[in-house]
Amino acid sequence: MDDDRLRQSYENLVRTLNQEIRHRERELMILSQVAGRVHGADEVQEILDIALEEILDRMELKAAWIFVGDQRDRKLQLAASRGVSPAYLEEVRTHGLGECLCPEVFSSGHRMVAHNTMQCPRMPHIVAGLKAPVAHACIPLKFEGATRGVLNVAAGPGEQFSEDELRFLETLGHQIGLAVERARHRGAERRRDQEARALGAINRAIGGSLDPEAILRAVGDTAMEVLPADRAAVLLGSDPGRLRVAHLAGLPHPELVEGELLDLMIAGSRLQVRALEERRLFSIDDTETDPRVNPDLARRWGAAAGVVAPLFAHDRTFGLLLITSTARRRWTPEQMEVAEALAAQASIALDNASLYEDARKAYQELKDAQQRILRTEKMAVLGTFASGLAHEVRNPLNSIGLQLSILERRIGRVEAGLGREMTVLVGIIHEEVHRLDRLVGDFLLFSRTDRLQYRPADLPAIADDVVQLLEPEAKDLGVTVRRAAIGEAVPLLQMDAEKMKQVVINLVRNAFEAMPDGGEVVIESGVVNGQARLVVRDTGPGLPEGVDVFQLFVTTKPKGTGLGLSIVQQIVLQHGGEIVVQSDAGKGAAFTVCLPVPGAKEQKGEVRA
Repeated sequence: MDDDRLRQSYENLVRTLNQEIRHRERELMILSQVAGRVHGADEVQEILDIALEEILDRMELKAAWIFVGDQRDRKLQLAASRGVSPAYLEEVRTHGLGECLCPEVFSSGHRMVAHNTMQCPRMPHIVAGLKAPVAHACIPLKFEGATRGVLNVAAGPGEQFSEDELRFLETLGHQIGLAVERARHRGAERRRDQEARALGAINRAIGGSLDPEAILRAVGDTAMEVLPADRAAVLLGSDPGRLRVAHLAGLPHPELVEGELLDLMIAGSRLQVRALEERRLFSIDDTETDPRVNPDLARRWGAAAGVVAPLFAHDRTFGLLLITSTARRRWTPEQMEVAEALAAQASIALDNASLYEDARKAYQELKDAQQRILRTEKMAVLGTFASGLAHEVRNPLNSIGLQLSILERRIGRVEAGLGREMTVLVGIIHEEVHRLDRLVGDFLLFSRTDRLQYRPADLPAIADDVVQLLEPEAKDLGVTVRRAAIGEAVPLLQMDAEKMKQVVINLVRNAFEAMPDGGEVVIESGVVNGQARLVVRDTGPGLPEGVDVFQLFVTTKPKGTGLGLSIVQQIVLQHGGEIVVQSDAGKGAAFTVCLPVPGAKEQKGEVRA
């Protein structure tokens, strides 16, 4: 009898051990399957989905779900689920967890098991198809040294988890935590590597560049590459009421347009104004709930989250870098560091470009001043020479003209045939004498263009006077002359009105001579881009390619002296302006005189791009 009891006890022990071994083998197989599948996974979501799938399949269960969160705000969000009621999923997404065991487990870091409806009164509502309450385990998920989430597994109807099963679920939770931690570390390494490559690329792109446009393009593209953003915008300027939209990257912006001006005050963009004035970086996780943000503007701009980074270097403010996302997100400290580094590098590059531009302008001004000094000295010499030349040449020309007049009277006594022939020859001599006299006059005028008398004058009125003066001449030539306005009204300018009138007359007559068979001349005037402009357009054949018509003695007309346009350029330069010409073969030419307007500003930002 004792032997039978001993044998029975032994057999029971063996069966128990075999069951324990099978149970452990099953657990090891589940752990192996989970570890094997999540080992190659790089995304946290993928790891959580794999873990739930393996737990339910291997343990022959129906429902499991995972919440993740941050201990700082004690908030949990649903991250993965299997077999959970769609109504509960929608409720959690819309209203949050509500009354539940999970926040307690998340806060304490200890596992709990719900044995009855008092501990989890919503259990029948959570699991899809459940008719009666069931027990479920709440397992804390720990990684990176803290509790980061909660794993929930529902037991079968009428069953409860044993202590061994709870310990196994804890082991699985630890395995999941390790896999998530590895994935996050790999992801962080990839991001750091990507950020390092991107920052290296932006250094190469803007490090040696003095082109603001290239700098802004590199900054915008890099921001889109290294940050979870949907749009990036660079606004240039130091005045919140007058910022230029210099560059846009990412999705099309609902309101901003490159090149246009933006008034942050009118737009109601309070946070951007603060960033610009305080030179401080701001991050916004949710534009709807952040009290610093104008939610209406955020909705119009399609921004649910964003970063506002000021662009400044030394004592100069260049503008703002705006990085926005269409979805709410928590910006990490690492992402803030990247945004700040981008803004700092862009600021330094813009500062270098601005300093280079200032130095280039200073050099150009010095060069122009030197050229003006040389030109003044040359003109002084030329003036002396021209005065002597005019005296020495015009006296003989006057004498020739007088003798020709006497000769013309005596030709009348000669017989008709010979007289007509001699009259033709005398006419040719008269024409050449007049041409020489005009040449001397132009030469003398060219040498005296620096003798200007500046007074307030009305440029459009000067153009109107020229049209009235030359209208009879235009009609004789079959040419139509008309006036047109461009840009804004021209204020009174400090100029020599007579010399400027001479400029307009020369340009209009030059156009007449280019259209011997008739045509149209249009004289336009107005303020464009902060400069007073006077444009003379004609419908003639245009200018030959490669000919600098402003050079001395260069002319495209058979009987031209080559001094008219040189005189025009000299007068314009003496007024601090410039003259340029555009010409299309067969479509005419347009001479544009640009003069400075005191106090006017270019309609662009402080740094051009």
